[in-house]
Amino acid sequence: MNLALNGKKIGRNEFTGAKIENSTFYNCDFSGTDLTGTEFIGCQFYDRESQQGGNFNRAILKDAAFKNCDLSMADFRNVTALGIEIRDCRAQGADFRGASFMNMITTRTWFCSAYITKTNLSYANFTKVVLEKCELWENRWNGAQILGATFSGSDLSGGEFASFDWRTANFTHCDLTNSELGELDVRGTDLEGVKLDNYQVIQIMERLGITIIG
Repeated sequence: MNLALNGKKIGRNEFTGAKIENSTFYNCDFSGTDLTGTEFIGCQFYDRESQQGGNFNRAILKDAAFKNCDLSMADFRNVTALGIEIRDCRAQGADFRGASFMNMITTRTWFCSAYITKTNLSYANFTKVVLEKCELWENRWNGAQILGATFSGSDLSGGEFASFDWRTANFTHCDLTNSELGELDVRGTDLEGVKLDNYQVIQIMERLGITIIG
């Protein structure tokens, strides 16, 4: 499927389960749509002229996939996104507040599933989002808003974390190896169970005024 749409309100089941390649969706409204299992490859959702991203507010994105897409400034607020894939995308300034990547089994038992990899998430908003034990590697997180978010147990390896406030979210048991950690201060961040590589540990110690020999 190859489309060029502008300013269109997408029907609730219009693209459910479809595979859509090399298409443009400028100023399109996907709010409330069911995109379960839908695959977008090489698609553009960001309109440079209006500087508007796609509106996915309250959409069902269960097992949906975005690959090599421009999702800059996209509105992903309140989406249902268990099993979502966002790979090799641009998603600067995207808003994920209220997004659920979670499968509730009981009120106390649940798990998360998301695959967000090799994507530019600079200045994206993940305030209070829960992304535990997810694949989140090789992303750019520069300036991302993460107040109250939980990333515990996730693979954040190979990431870039400039202008990033580690103190405002939960990163326990995360894999941070091979990442540019920016201003990570071990005195204000709970690093229980976190994986770091030798080079990162030396950098962190040097910032504390400790010299490691050998």
